[in-house]
Amino acid sequence: MAYEHWAATYELFEGETARATWQQGIVAELRSLSNKVHRVLDLGAGTGIGGRCIREAFPEAEIFNLDYSRQMLDKGGVPKGQQLVGDMSEFSTAGDKFNFVVSGFDALNYLPKEKLYGCLCSVAKCLTDNGYLVFDYSTRKVLKYDWRKLDYINQAQDYELHRIHRYEPLFDRSKTVIKLHHAGEILWTETHYQYTIDPFTMEELARCAGLTVVRVRDIDAESFSPTTTTHIYTCCKEISS
Repeated sequence: MAYEHWAATYELFEGETARATWQQGIVAELRSLSNKVHRVLDLGAGTGIGGRCIREAFPEAEIFNLDYSRQMLDKGGVPKGQQLVGDMSEFSTAGDKFNFVVSGFDALNYLPKEKLYGCLCSVAKCLTDNGYLVFDYSTRKVLKYDWRKLDYINQAQDYELHRIHRYEPLFDRSKTVIKLHHAGEILWTETHYQYTIDPFTMEELARCAGLTVVRVRDIDAESFSPTTTTHIYTCCKEISS
């Protein structure tokens, strides 16, 4: 899903929450890892909220934004020279290297296991030795239990956004139907799917891709617990022999 319809109203409905999630999770983790964040690649960058948060913390950082939707990147004002349009499940940066790759606000949850593995392999190829991948990841608790059967409406300006979450046990995934209403009419409808990979399987996928999981914590704590809403993963690229 390229989020074509979302582009115009994404930040209206998601901007504040996304920003808080980035600040509490990935940006905080980057601060703890290094004060030298030189070149960063943001996967599933959308309108560039994550990149803006990182730049506030690391003004000298050079940030590139990869997303499948050029509309999202353009809407967020991401400079053309910092845009990479493509599928994050399999991408190439044409030899460019980054000391940090990040992915925030559930972006990797939209990849089933085989595509997530492809993404991790692509990340390993574009990371420098001792470079880091840092991402947030919604837990099974959220997708399987909290969102098992959930409907709610958000209002902003003259719009209403109706979300319907349903857990599909046969496919082990969460299905979300999003409808945007304006003046009593439905402007568009999109369907998204989110998946969950447990931490042990995530560690296996990362290792097979050439990455080592060095830390997993709750987004709001320094510790790990299986019942939190979101985990922050930090992976390091193995040094080439």
